[in-house]
Amino acid sequence: MLNQHTRRELLRGGGGVAATASVVGTSGCLTLATQLQGDLVKVGSKQFTEQEVLGYLAYEVLKANTDINIGDQVGLGGTTTNYRALLSDEIQLYWEYTGTAWQTLPPKQDSFISDSTELYETVKQEFESQHDLTFLQPAPLDNTYVIMANPTWADETGVTSLSEFESYLTESSETVTVALNAEFQSRSDGWPGLLDHYGLDTHKQRLDVKNIDSGLLYQVVGNEEADIGVGFNTDPRILQFDLQVLDDDQQFFPSYNAAPMVGTATLETNPSIRSSLNETSENLTTEQMRKLNKRVALERVNPQTVAKEYLQSEGIV
Repeated sequence: MLNQHTRRELLRGGGGVAATASVVGTSGCLTLATQLQGDLVKVGSKQFTEQEVLGYLAYEVLKANTDINIGDQVGLGGTTTNYRALLSDEIQLYWEYTGTAWQTLPPKQDSFISDSTELYETVKQEFESQHDLTFLQPAPLDNTYVIMANPTWADETGVTSLSEFESYLTESSETVTVALNAEFQSRSDGWPGLLDHYGLDTHKQRLDVKNIDSGLLYQVVGNEEADIGVGFNTDPRILQFDLQVLDDDQQFFPSYNAAPMVGTATLETNPSIRSSLNETSENLTTEQMRKLNKRVALERVNPQTVAKEYLQSEGIV
């Protein structure tokens, strides 16, 4: 309890001033307390497991470690809904992915930035200058596309990366069964682009592509109904089926690091938001996010409970 109190005092803005002000008249105290508390800061999120966990991580850490009045808008809607709500000050922050900010939010970019640090810095500068929105420290977690392999197939072939997969196809005569959803199979930054990027298009005749519903991809690969398939890097079903994620060693897929996106004016009014959320982001890896997602999606634990218990286990609250 002592450590928590100390953390709160360090993160609160103007705590010493508030203590001094307590000796003045009641009216003065109420006015100063209102100023220190700041405006209501509402935390939004998108409507899927990982985003709800991220939303509650922000909500719980700010509620515990600052004197800001925090509102819960977790699960508000999709990307566009949260982005517009942030611009119109209906919410004051939500977690966005660097790849989504670059390729989906205006101004949409057609160019590709493979380096995750460069992508973050570019997005951060663009959104601060054009939209008065600030990206705080990104988490190491990367919710990008991945090619995942059945563990038995991966052990038998020794393939651990996409470059090794190309070498395997060159040296072997075996047919490889591939599970893809319809969208990934057709989009230029999906399967066609991947084939071209890694030189896999010369082996297309030995790639038996099956069109599988997105919700079944992990199960199909895990049950050996396909050798490899496409998925998302932080999906907990990678853990459930012990799938081997093939390293994208030539950086075809863009990075999707999650970072809190906050209105610049909100951050100026409530500077303690920065340190609290940066500390939350620091050690939130892909592997850790898979585990948190697993607790919610597969073990049916409430996302707010999962977020709060994680913050407690890390000593952040």
